[in-house]
Amino acid sequence: MTTEMISMEGKPIDVKTPSEAPLQRLAFFREKLGLEDDGAIAMLDPYRERLIAHKDEFADYLYEYFIRIPETKSILSHETWPKVIKNNWSTTFDLLFSGPPDEELMDYLWKSGVIHVRVNIDQRFINLGYALMRTFCLRVVREVVDEADAERAADITNRLLDLCVLIATDAYLDSTTKCDREVVRGIAHQLRNPLMIIGGYTRKLQKAVDPESPDMEALRTILEESKRLEKLVADVSEYMDLYREDAVREALDVQKLLDIVMEQIRATHTGEIPVRISVDPAFRMSYADRRDISAALRHMLLDALETIEPSPDGGELGVSITTRPDPRDERYMEIVFFSTGESPRPEELDILFTPFHARAPMGAGFGLPIARLAANKNLGRLGLTPIPGKGLECAVSLPKPPQT
Repeated sequence: MTTEMISMEGKPIDVKTPSEAPLQRLAFFREKLGLEDDGAIAMLDPYRERLIAHKDEFADYLYEYFIRIPETKSILSHETWPKVIKNNWSTTFDLLFSGPPDEELMDYLWKSGVIHVRVNIDQRFINLGYALMRTFCLRVVREVVDEADAERAADITNRLLDLCVLIATDAYLDSTTKCDREVVRGIAHQLRNPLMIIGGYTRKLQKAVDPESPDMEALRTILEESKRLEKLVADVSEYMDLYREDAVREALDVQKLLDIVMEQIRATHTGEIPVRISVDPAFRMSYADRRDISAALRHMLLDALETIEPSPDGGELGVSITTRPDPRDERYMEIVFFSTGESPRPEELDILFTPFHARAPMGAGFGLPIARLAANKNLGRLGLTPIPGKGLECAVSLPKPPQT
C-alpha cells in the first residue's frame, strides 16, 4: 500500500509527514478498548487478505447509500469527488484490516475527521457512515472467517470500529472548538490595543481638563468603561487559554496558593482587604494543575470581594476562606469561600456561571465561569450555596493527592 492517500479535498495526505493528530490521546482510546494486545488482534492475520479484498465493494456500498440522501448527494455529485471519496473509504477499510491499529491508521482517521469539519459535513452523517461500516464489516467477517474464530473476530472488529468512532469524534470536537477558540481569541486581541489607547488618551485628557468642568464626569465614565472592557478582554483570553491547555496535575499546598493569591490582590487593591483565611492542616493538600487552581482561587476571591455587603443579620462584613472534607467523597477536599451580604435566590444560581453575567457593577462576568472550568478540568466541582440572612458560600471540591 502506498503512503500517499487522497483526502476529501482532492489533495494528498502523506502519512510520513509529521501529524498534528494527538496520537498520545488516541493511543489512550486504543488501550482502553483493549486493542494493544497484539496476540488477540493477530487472530485476524490468516484472514486479512480476504477481508481487504472487499475494500472497493465497501466504498461502492457507502456511495450507493449516501447518493440517495439529498444532503449528501450534493457533495457526492461534484464531478471530481466520487473518485476521491471512494478512494478515502476504500483506504480506510484497507487500513482497518491490514494490521494492528497503529499510528498510521489513527493519523489517517483523525485527519479525515478534520477534513469533514473543513468541508462542513454534518457530523451526524459521519456517525451514520461508521454505523454502516460496522454493519458491512461484520457481514464480511461472518463470510470470511472460520466459524470457530467468528465470535472473536466480530468482537475485535467491533472494537476497531469503536476506535474509529472515537477518533472521528475527537477530531470533530477538537476542530470545531479550536475554530471557536481562535475566533474569540482573535476578537480579544483586536480589542486589546484600541482599549489601551482609549484609556491612555482619556487619562491625558483628565490632566488637561479643569477638575470642576462638567466634562470631567464624562471622562471618568469613559475611563471606567474602558477599564471594564480591558478586564473583560483579559478574562476572555484566560477563559480560552484554560480550554486550550491540558491539566498537569501535582500535589498542591492550598495555604501557599492562597498566600500567593492574596499577594496578587493586594498589589492591585488599595485599602483594607477584609479576608480571613483558616486552612485545616488535615485538608491542606489538593491534587490539580497549579495554574488552573491558582486562577480559580483568584477569581473566586475577586468575585467575593466585589459583591460583599454588610450581613443582613448584622454580622461582620468580609470574606472567610476555609478548608474541609468533601462530605460526598472522602477522596476529595473542599476550599470554601464565604462572603457576607444578600444571598442570591436559588433560581438565580445557574446563571451566575454564565459568561458575561456579572453581579458587580464593574464586573466582566467571567470570574465564576473561569473558576468552574478550572475545577471541572481537574476532576473537581464548584458550587454555590446561599445562606439566607448571612451571605453566599462558594465551594470548590478537588481531589486529594493519591496515597503513596
